[in-house]
Amino acid sequence: MPAIDILMAAYNGERFIREQIDSILNQTFQDFRLVIRDDGSSDNTPAIIEEYAEKYPSKIKIIHDDVVCKGATKNFFELLKHAEADYVMFSDQDDFWLPYKVQITFDYMKNAERENPGKPVMVFTGLQVVDAELKSLDTLMGINFSEKRYCLKELLACNCASGCTQMLNRTLYEGIGGYDEDITLHDWWTTLYAAVFGVIVRVPMALILYRQHGGNAIGSTIMWHYIGIPARLKQYFKHPFAEASAVNYVRRAPIQLFRSRFLKSISPEKLREIDDYLDLFSKNIFKRFKSVMKFKDVYFFNLHKLISLRLLFLGDK
Repeated sequence: MPAIDILMAAYNGERFIREQIDSILNQTFQDFRLVIRDDGSSDNTPAIIEEYAEKYPSKIKIIHDDVVCKGATKNFFELLKHAEADYVMFSDQDDFWLPYKVQITFDYMKNAERENPGKPVMVFTGLQVVDAELKSLDTLMGINFSEKRYCLKELLACNCASGCTQMLNRTLYEGIGGYDEDITLHDWWTTLYAAVFGVIVRVPMALILYRQHGGNAIGSTIMWHYIGIPARLKQYFKHPFAEASAVNYVRRAPIQLFRSRFLKSISPEKLREIDDYLDLFSKNIFKRFKSVMKFKDVYFFNLHKLISLRLLFLGDK
């Protein structure tokens, strides 16, 4: 059995998937298996991954089933059902992994496990944002984070660890439970679990080229960090206030599910932080204001989050 299962969720990825598979196969660390699941592509993606599986039968496994996911989050949860290794990594279909990504991440993981025996561990790296031709857009993400950035209070508001940069140990990925429609982002879910029950370790290096090409499923959240303040304001305020209710649901529902699923295991201190966050969505204005003040250090000194905060007070709660 390989040490690592790399889980790739695919859907209509014929334009870039070859380049991504090649970048994984060319890693300096080779004790891994690449597990790919296509979610009903209408382009040439299935043929491409079958071609690679035939060429590298000991390295690549394709998952064939009748499950229709209609999104990367559920697709990754389906892939996790087939994980067998002690460690898993998530792979998008359109990025490019630098040759030493797996080795460096694995080294950090083993060191973290030595220091935290028996605990769930998540290791995440930085990333370099690039365009469709892999040309740098002069943006590095996840490099200069302080440990405060990935404490629970911060992570409740906004995930900082992109799934394509994560490695999870078995204790973590077997502990998170199965898919639920209220889990909006698989990487936010895994990060929250690590923050509540285990350890999060940052690799202060960009080990992946994160490609932005206009067709990314979740790429716009990364692009947000470098489009500039005027563009951010325009993007926010062009949306009607009526959308606030839907935004509230996307932000609130995963945390409510997390609380209910793991209630008996969450420490009192962590539970208070979770409840303070959920109070931001309360119908009681006094509860909301009290929680806003508890989260003021998270929201009020970051324009992106400050503007997001207005959505918590608009629409049907």
